[in-house]
Amino acid sequence: MAKKKTSNKKLSELLLGNVKEIAPGITSEKLSPLFFDATKLKYQPEPLYRLDSSGHRYYYRFENDEPVFYTSVTTLIKNTLPTNVGLIKWMADRGSEDAQAEATERAHYGTFLHIQCGELLINGKYDLDSLQEKLDIYATVNKLTIKNGWAEDLKKDILAFAQFVIDYNVKPLAVEICLYHPDDGYAGAIDLVCDMDWKKARIRAIIDLKSGRKGFYESHEIQLQAYANMWQIHFQETLDKVFNFSPKDWRKSPTYNLKDQTGSPNAQKLPHLVALAKIEDSKRENKCTVIGGSIDLLSGLEKNINEYTFIELIKKNKQ
Repeated sequence: MAKKKTSNKKLSELLLGNVKEIAPGITSEKLSPLFFDATKLKYQPEPLYRLDSSGHRYYYRFENDEPVFYTSVTTLIKNTLPTNVGLIKWMADRGSEDAQAEATERAHYGTFLHIQCGELLINGKYDLDSLQEKLDIYATVNKLTIKNGWAEDLKKDILAFAQFVIDYNVKPLAVEICLYHPDDGYAGAIDLVCDMDWKKARIRAIIDLKSGRKGFYESHEIQLQAYANMWQIHFQETLDKVFNFSPKDWRKSPTYNLKDQTGSPNAQKLPHLVALAKIEDSKRENKCTVIGGSIDLLSGLEKNINEYTFIELIKKNKQ
């Protein structure tokens, strides 16, 4: 069997944000891996969809034509793990609005960097001179004002990632593959599953890419454990290692951080966070109000205001 690769069109669609709005402020997107080596892995059992609503992210799949929901791994951790003290201080120093704006900006930076690193992995090549054009398109579609220096920072970060791939002879097996945990109720997109060199051995590992340069946090360790659990369930194999990667701020030669998070003590918190997340999610209505139609003063306004559950919205959109 040939390797399943992502076409330039699909990369372009991801860059542009291939998302459908199913109600005001609520978007849905069908997900598939950017890359999947079908010669070495069995294929993901079924497609997943991602739903974003008011800062909450869910994944869902269909079972007998009924949507089954899963909480995003990152949302689960964010909503149940105590906020890092350093992050609280950072938010207090900048003020709520500025901190939120900067966090959103960094999230977009990270998303764009992930896409470019994915392209490098899939093609084995990357044209740095084309980056500015891609960044301009991304900024236009997402209505962003790009700060001066972003393009050069991104080029350096891509080179740092390329150096990591060379240093450890990284061969991708799956890039941006979405999986779910059938019992614990979470799902997420794994950045990279690969075969790589590690201490004179050839191993299979998950690499989770972070764009920040200030090290890794407790939440990152737990996130990797969730990904490893999902991989074990779907592919019936235990991974040798899980790592966090991030670029460093370098001048003359590309450098990076690579941290082995395998067997992290903090990962043992995951089952407890899952239990808390289930309690919190049970209290959330997961409904939205849709306003539209033509107003008729004689017949009242009931037809202009409709409340739907997420399940109703998804089924309505599918039809």
